[in-house]
Amino acid sequence: MNIYEKILELNDNGVPGVLVTVIEKEGHGPQVSGAKMLVTQNKKYFGTIGGGELEFIARKEAEKIFDTCKNMHKKYILNENDKVVNAVKTNMVCGGAITLFYEFIGFAPKVFIFGAGHIGQALVQYLKPLGYNLTLFDSREEYQNTAGDVPVHIIDDYDKYLSENDLPDDSYVMIMTHSHQIDYAVLKKIYESQHNLKYIGLIASKRKVKLMMEKLQEDLSNTPNLGILYTPIGLSIGGTTPHEIALSIAAEVQSVKYDKNIRTIK
Repeated sequence: MNIYEKILELNDNGVPGVLVTVIEKEGHGPQVSGAKMLVTQNKKYFGTIGGGELEFIARKEAEKIFDTCKNMHKKYILNENDKVVNAVKTNMVCGGAITLFYEFIGFAPKVFIFGAGHIGQALVQYLKPLGYNLTLFDSREEYQNTAGDVPVHIIDDYDKYLSENDLPDDSYVMIMTHSHQIDYAVLKKIYESQHNLKYIGLIASKRKVKLMMEKLQEDLSNTPNLGILYTPIGLSIGGTTPHEIALSIAAEVQSVKYDKNIRTIK
């Protein structure tokens, strides 16, 4: 697998990375211009810019990029006796200098929508132009082609799916199936799996919320993080049609994405 295939794989899994590229080389050095190394947020490394001390330094520098999400370039001296303005010493002895470009590769936030009914279908229309990576599920065969160019994955058993598949860190989850029992089963399984999610939205009346919260805390062995649970789902903007509700959910998701929202369970 080449480095670009690995980037596509990271995209599928929602894992950000930093691509480190040799953009200039002076004198001797461990690699040629164009050499690349990919560093993932979970500290895995692919490709090489030459190994040794330079690569060790570059890995550490790349890991800092995840805090800023900003591209940068840096020049490194490959001989301790050389003096180069605005360059970083490496304690290497091969001579010359090398410039690395650090490119942050962020990916579209993952959104998992459980329920492809009217609201789920409308929600896709609002979230897709905002750059989210959407996955839509339903258990009803007749809903397979109802969300335009976003495929609906038909699954017979939500519990089995969630047991066999991890939800990437910082994903967004919306629960809006055709059954209160299924909604609760999905919610419970997600909390049992202790995923590190950004947002869980549950469609519900206030009475349903109360009953579900009581049952959830009874059924779970661990203390659930209710700080990421938004229910009844959506901001209070008025309107009860599927598109109006979907709009309120999309607005809420955006407010969470940009850390502008302060409420979860109403």
